Amino acid sequence: MGVALLLHSYVVEVCYDRLLFFPLRWFYSFHALCAVIVSGLLLVPIGGGNYIGYRFIGLTSLQMLACLAFLLPQVLSQPKVDEWDILSFMMAFFVALSLEVYFAILLLRREK
Repeated sequence: MGVALLLHSYVVEVCYDRLLFFPLRWFYSFHALCAVIVSGLLLVPIGGGNYIGYRFIGLTSLQMLACLAFLLPQVLSQPKVDEWDILSFMMAFFVALSLEVYFAILLLRREK
């Protein structure tokens, strides 16, 4: 995620000279923390069966609610939210989500 943060910072700040509401490192830190929590909870065996796919879907839904809570101050404080802020947040979300999906697939393969 660090490489994605550096590349994203370069594009937003140097190429397009934009100033975001939240710094990009906050976006990536939030999503990295969520990815670590989701991946850690996928490793915990719950119940008799190991339903990694169902837990992944449930945890991702909770993560989306956390994303809405993270973006709520920004949406409420400005009359018009800049599209760069939303795109930057979603870009960090998809980088973290791709890492979570990769980890879940590795766990599913190991389970067989």
